[in-house]
Amino acid sequence: MSAATQTASRPQSDARPRQERARGPVGTLFGFALGLVLTLLGSWLLATVIEIVGMYTLWPEQRAGHARAALVEDYGYVRSFPRSLIVDDTEAFAHQLAGWAAWPYERLDAGRQIARLRSLGGAAPLAGPLPLRARVMRDAADWLEASYYCAQDTAVRLAIAIFGLPAFAMAIALGLVDGLVRRDLRKWSGGRESSFLYHHAKRFTGWFLGVGFAAYLIWPFGGVNPAALVLAFAAAVALSLSTTVSSFKKYL
Repeated sequence: MSAATQTASRPQSDARPRQERARGPVGTLFGFALGLVLTLLGSWLLATVIEIVGMYTLWPEQRAGHARAALVEDYGYVRSFPRSLIVDDTEAFAHQLAGWAAWPYERLDAGRQIARLRSLGGAAPLAGPLPLRARVMRDAADWLEASYYCAQDTAVRLAIAIFGLPAFAMAIALGLVDGLVRRDLRKWSGGRESSFLYHHAKRFTGWFLGVGFAAYLIWPFGGVNPAALVLAFAAAVALSLSTTVSSFKKYL
């Protein structure tokens, strides 16, 4: 082989796509735990921002009381289902998670800081707008109080999502079995392949599991029973997973 031929073949060998190394169980578990922590922190921050924006637009009369009412409402939903397949006492488990979320605020004595900011804001005047300094102090107190309740509400909704894991496990099993049966029927009846359907259904499965979970954590409006949300998302996961498995390649 000549030198020119070796030189011409070298870029082709260098241009080969490198295969990514598959992560082991430890790396997968670490990635899942890190993703869960980042999702919880991001949901708490976004829920706090939504509450702060809502103080000036959607619920100006309630202020931080809106976040407190959402927390009380979610506790009521937990109380209506006292037992689950995962924990014996759902209310105690939700209170435990909420206590962990409130721990940083308790260490920083957030309650006294909120009261101090409100006292610096002074009493509301009988007529006319609040002075700028008083308005800033009261807004800061409301922001801190809203973040405090949002942190606890995020933990309570995480507990509700954990209670719904058996429903999602059943939906995944149902989707897998139904998809495998449909795939065999398509295989032996000479059905056509559709990579477009497979990839899009696979994407929707991850969306319903991940984005749906995050959207529930930051949902700012009340009146939605989480049991109905769990049922709706579990059915969506089963349908999308069944479509994904059924449209997988007939021959490996």
